[in-house]
Amino acid sequence: MSPKPCVLRPGRFVLYAIWFIVAFAMLRNALPLCADRRQNGPVSPLAAMPQVPQSRNASLVELDQAGAIQRRTSVGNESACFLPPLNSLSKSTVGVADLEVPSKPHSEFESGCQALRKNKFADAEKHLRKAVEQYEKYAAAWVLLGQLLENQQKPEEARAACSQSLSASATYVPAYLCLSDISTRQQNWDDALKFSAHVLELDPTSNAVGYAYYATAEFRLHRLAEAERNALKALEIDVRNSEPRIHFLLAQIYAAKGDRPRTAAQLREYLKYAKDPNDIALVKKYLARLDRETGK
Repeated sequence: MSPKPCVLRPGRFVLYAIWFIVAFAMLRNALPLCADRRQNGPVSPLAAMPQVPQSRNASLVELDQAGAIQRRTSVGNESACFLPPLNSLSKSTVGVADLEVPSKPHSEFESGCQALRKNKFADAEKHLRKAVEQYEKYAAAWVLLGQLLENQQKPEEARAACSQSLSASATYVPAYLCLSDISTRQQNWDDALKFSAHVLELDPTSNAVGYAYYATAEFRLHRLAEAERNALKALEIDVRNSEPRIHFLLAQIYAAKGDRPRTAAQLREYLKYAKDPNDIALVKKYLARLDRETGK
C-alpha cells in the first residue's frame, strides 16, 4: 500500500516565505512553498519528505543579511524596504503609485524602514501608521505595514492593511503579493490563487514570486500539472536562484507524482542555494534515505 502523502508545512511565509514564504518564507519568508498532509491529496509512493523549519519571523531576522533596507530610500523605490520576498521586486514592477507622496509621510516611511532594520518593530509600526495617517493613499506604506503585522501574527489586520493599499492603486503588484502571502500562510488556497493570478495578469513576464505563489496554490488544490508548469516558469525567471524554495516546491510536486529521480534532482538544486544549516541538514538526511530506497 502506498503511504499517504506528507508534504512540507511552513513555519514562520514564505515567507520569502514561498514566493514560496517564504519557506517560501521565505518562501517568508518566504515564499511559503510547503504543504502539510492532506487526507484526500495526491498519492505519493515516497516516504514523508522532511519539514524545512522556518521561524515565523524569519523575514525580519534576515533583513540585515539580505541588505533590504541598508540605505535610505527615494520616493518610488520603497520596494527596497519591503520584507522578503517582496524586496526583490524591480522598481518598474512596483509602478508609480508612490511617486506623488508628500515629504512628511515619506519621512515617516523612511523612519519606519530604519527602525525595522534595527529590529525595533514597535517603532517601525508607529512610523508606518503615521505615514498612512498623513497620506492615506501611500500604497507602499500600507504593504509594509501589512507585512509587519503578519509577522506579528495579526493576519486580519495585515490583510486589511494590504487591501487598503489597493484603494490607493488597483494595479499595485506588491499589494496583491502581500495578500497572496497572507492567504498562503492561512492556507486559504482559493484566495492565494486569486490574488497571485492578479499579479500574473499585471506582470506576466518578470515576477517569479507571483508564479511561485500561484504554483503553490495549484499544488495544494491538487492540480499537479499546472503547479509544475508555473513553478518551472518561476524558476525560468529566477535566473539568480534568489528563491531556492522554488526547487523545493518542484521537489514536492514530483514527490506527489511519484517521480523519485526528479524529486532528488530538485532537492539537490535546493541544497546548492539554501543557506540555513538546519534546512540543509534535513534535506540531506531525506536525500540519503531516498538514495538508499532507489539503490544509489
